[in-house]
Amino acid sequence: MAVLDFIKQLFTQSPTPSEEELQEVDVVALQRLSATYNIERFKNQNFIRSAKFAARFLNTPDFFTESSEELQRMIYLCDSVEFPGQTLTGVDYKIPGKLKVKVPFNRDITEVNFTFYINDETPMYAMLSNWIYEISPNNAQNRYFDEIVGTIELLLFEDTTFLYGKSSANAYKHMSVKLIDAYPVSVQTMPSNWMDDGFQKVNVSFFFRDLEMSTRK
Repeated sequence: MAVLDFIKQLFTQSPTPSEEELQEVDVVALQRLSATYNIERFKNQNFIRSAKFAARFLNTPDFFTESSEELQRMIYLCDSVEFPGQTLTGVDYKIPGKLKVKVPFNRDITEVNFTFYINDETPMYAMLSNWIYEISPNNAQNRYFDEIVGTIELLLFEDTTFLYGKSSANAYKHMSVKLIDAYPVSVQTMPSNWMDDGFQKVNVSFFFRDLEMSTRK
């Protein structure tokens, strides 16, 4: 029985690897991991910061404002923007014996939301509300589409700290998105109360017909 037990243990027990063999296995595993995922390559990237943006009104309807100075001031009153999204509508199509596919046939563009500060020089709430009012003063009178639209450019900048080790005013323009034939569809309510001593803001939603996009690279 002792001989049979010895033979059984010989074939059932796996040999215990030595410490040197374990170290060699660890080194090989780390080399394979570093070849596919290198944390230094991840860290050495110039990520775009969400606060590096600007919104410019390139042109607006005549009834909105004729002052180029006001359009310039609006750049610094824009607190937040949304870069537009796009969706495709599709229909399921199935061939017998194969998995179904979704065939796209329509591209939709989502409306975008802006938030503007209000100061004592540029009455943003009144200007944007008047834009909507002039589009449709009453249910029986509405302006033509070409008379109510403008062009808005959304800019995203690259952080120059990554290149120079310090922040610089001469930021690189990373991306430009132009909202073609844009006009406001909603000026939201602007609450005020005595318990809040923050800066007054107004939220506006814009529709636009199409977009033009360009990048630095």
